[in-house]
Amino acid sequence: MKFAMKQTFLAALSVAAMACLSQAAHADKNITLCGGSPGGLWSLLGAGIDAAVREVDPGSNVTYQTSSGGFANIVQVKQGKCDIAIVHVGEVLIAARGDEPFKAPTEGVSAIAMLYDWAPMQWVIDKDYAEKNGIKSIADLKAGKAPFNLVVNRRGILPSILAEQSLMKAGVTFRSIEDNGGSIQFQGSKSASTIMQDGKADAWVNATFIGSGKIKSIANNRGLTLLSVPKDVVDQMVAEYGSKPVTISKGAYDWLDKDVETFGAQAALIASDDADPKLVTLVAKAIVGHQDKIQGVHKAMKAFDGKLLSSITQFKYHPSAAAEIKAAGL
Repeated sequence: MKFAMKQTFLAALSVAAMACLSQAAHADKNITLCGGSPGGLWSLLGAGIDAAVREVDPGSNVTYQTSSGGFANIVQVKQGKCDIAIVHVGEVLIAARGDEPFKAPTEGVSAIAMLYDWAPMQWVIDKDYAEKNGIKSIADLKAGKAPFNLVVNRRGILPSILAEQSLMKAGVTFRSIEDNGGSIQFQGSKSASTIMQDGKADAWVNATFIGSGKIKSIANNRGLTLLSVPKDVVDQMVAEYGSKPVTISKGAYDWLDKDVETFGAQAALIASDDADPKLVTLVAKAIVGHQDKIQGVHKAMKAFDGKLLSSITQFKYHPSAAAEIKAAGL
């Protein structure tokens, strides 16, 4: 009886050991991707990158890991907590300078591919308020003609930083807005849209795609227009934050009756400088060779192509990614 129990135990132990070995072997082929919140575009991009990688190596897979965003992802890639990550180009530049939220210059990451460059900062404002106070540009806010209530994204993330910095370059500060009887509210997109729909703020700014459902929901409840950004401010945002000049064309929304000049955030896929070259080669080969997998994750990604993925100039490509891009003639 004891012998039989011992044999059973040994057999179970053997099975467990085999299972652990199997899991370890699988883990070697699992690529961890740090993104953002679950259910957003970055998580869809993770699924697209996974599909592309499987086309090149069916035995490999990409696992999406949620995080607080690009700033955290830079640190996690450097610490080896994820193999690759999605970040905004501006976040890489902020990290390299050691600006807030970093306490010292933080480098050591390289690009694999640009993922998109069409998320403009959209300064959505109540049309009646804008017309009554003669506000056509963010620079007009420095006149302080009436209290101005603005909603920006959560503190410490790139769209909030871009909003504050571009206002400052236009001669406006959050403090001056508050000193004039206005307010600054820091809210995520869902809450910000609700606040605007309820008329509890005059304007909302965020880096988001043209045709955003959140903006359309606001427009169903109140008249809207967009503010422009002065060219000198756009130029400074391009130089300091890796932004891209963007023209939102007349008619982009049913209610937009003019072209609007602004700047946009760009997102990239990165790895640590010392990442496994074979892993980077696999991911880069997958993205370069199977762009349709990225294009198919959302209608906003239809414009993704080889020209875009190879367009990063603000920081260097990982040598293994650069080799794949060059081999494809991009």
